[in-house]
Amino acid sequence: MTSKREEERNEKVIRGLMKLPPNRRCINCNSMGPQYVCTNFWTFVCMTCSGIHREFTHRVKSVSMAKFTFQEVESLQKGGNQRARETFLKDWDPQRQRLPDSSNADKVREFIKNVYVDRKYAGGKTSDKPPRDMQAIYS
Repeated sequence: MTSKREEERNEKVIRGLMKLPPNRRCINCNSMGPQYVCTNFWTFVCMTCSGIHREFTHRVKSVSMAKFTFQEVESLQKGGNQRARETFLKDWDPQRQRLPDSSNADKVREFIKNVYVDRKYAGGKTSDKPPRDMQAIYS
């Protein structure tokens, strides 16, 4: 069980990570100020995208409401939106393709399915794609 001091330290570290430029916006829809973490991929996501990730049984935690373990904080430090972009959006061309608007849940759902479930933009052959749980990468 984590102590109150550890919980406060963990939250402080996460809030610091949220201030890094790649993490200031939701990785899926580019909304400002994401307040959730998808722990399957160690990414920062907005409220809309957090709900859609849950539809795919991805684990999501609220930064302000949930408690994070030291291991989760460590994984998030190694992960984050930039690392996830490098892993899951290798073949994504931001010049030709746009992120979905958070107001269009169907487009966001399709995007999340393409990126994280189908690994459509991860590059390489199917066998080269990252494991479902990115925690294995960061261990």
